[in-house]
This record gives sequence, C-alpha cells and structure tokens, in this order.
Amino acid sequence: MDAPRPTPPSPLESALSRESDKQEWVDWLFSRVAPRYDLGNDVMSLGWHTKWKRRLVDYADPKPGMRILDVACGTGDVTWMLAERAGNGEVFGLDVNADMMRVATDKWRPVPGQVGFVRADAAAIPFPDAHFDLVTCSYSGRGFPDWPAVLRDVYRVLKPGASFWNLDFARPPQAWWDATYRGWMTVSGAVLGTVLHGDPRTYVYIPESMRHYRGQRWLRDEMTAIGFDAALIETTACLMAYNRGTRPP
Repeated sequence: MDAPRPTPPSPLESALSRESDKQEWVDWLFSRVAPRYDLGNDVMSLGWHTKWKRRLVDYADPKPGMRILDVACGTGDVTWMLAERAGNGEVFGLDVNADMMRVATDKWRPVPGQVGFVRADAAAIPFPDAHFDLVTCSYSGRGFPDWPAVLRDVYRVLKPGASFWNLDFARPPQAWWDATYRGWMTVSGAVLGTVLHGDPRTYVYIPESMRHYRGQRWLRDEMTAIGFDAALIETTACLMAYNRGTRPP
C-alpha cells in the first residue's frame, strides 16, 4: 500500500464543515496515526479509553452464539473484547481504512468463535437484512460524513429486537464545561500529535470534530426518527455517552 500523504487533502476546518471533504481527511488522518494510534489513546486518556470500551461491551452484553458487527472498528479493541464474550458466535469488525484494520488483524488471539474483518463503508454495510444480533460502534461517529445514513444501514442489518450501542465523547450541556473540556483536549492533543506523529493536527482532530458534532442527545433523536427505541447513558461529568438503539420486534 502507498505511504500516507505527508499533508492532509484539505484544511481541517473545511473537512469538518463539508461532507464532501470529510471522508478523505479522515482517511488521511487514520492512515497516518494507525501504527501508534493505541499508544496515543492510552496516553491521552490515561488508560481510561479501555475502561470506557469495556463498559460499552458490558452494556451491549454479548451472548455466546451471537452474530455481532463492530462498525468502524478501527484497531479492533472492541471487536476483540466482543469476541471474548461471544463464545462460539461470529464477530465481524468493519472499517473503511485498511491501515487501521491491519493493526486490528495483527491483534489476533485465540477466541472460541470466529472473528473476521471487512473493509467497507459504514453507510453501505455488505451484509443482508436482519443479519446481526448486536451492532456496536466506538469513537467513530464524529468521523462519519453522514451519521443518519449509517444509522439507517445499521437498522437494516439488525434483527428485530436486536440493539445498536454507540460510545463517543459527549457534548456537555453546560457551555463553559464543553469549552473547557475541548480546550484541554486541543492543547494536550497538539502536544501528543507532535510527539507521536510529528503533526499536531492528528490529535487536534478529536476536539475539533467534537465541536462540529451535534452530540449524544441529537443522536438519540436521530435514532428515534429512524425507528429505533432509543436510550442514552451519560457518564459522570458528561465526558462520555453511550447511545442505545433497539430495533423493535
């Protein structure tokens, strides 16, 4: 595969403001950071990202024998956590970025069931209708050019009565806390991006994408509009949010 481009395809502000530019910028970003992405998350979150992901899996409660899809799986942390809990089931990680999936595949370890990785767009999931018992997504929705399109396709591939769980950074309702939270992430992200990747923009993407993200309560309403039975769990201080959407039986 060709090496990642040394410069992004467009300015970050433009990419986050226009859907036509967003996917290309996200592809550039994750190809660039893939080899050290997990290390960056460990440092920036002080290890908490793994705890929040494990809580996502606890909420989703995968059962042995389930067929599960982890959408926009990135480096596969949640995919493998699900596989450990799914017994003799099938777990698929799906992502559009080949470099991130290569890291996920390299994490291979023995699990009771089957694990596979599929390169595809989250808005065009290459599986039949009503195929999955559970779908998850973590820290990726802010990068989707069209979140509602992803939700519609997730709804399509879920079995009736099955659920979709999404974990992402929350948008606190208090403006001062929202600004403080993102301000700290901008400064720390710029330092970390420079140290790990030689480019401050790599981790500044996170707070900037948060600023453009309409938030967990908007996502709950979008789920409801599409037909999900939607629910929302916000962590203490509203740092993280878990959105659940269940397809009605």
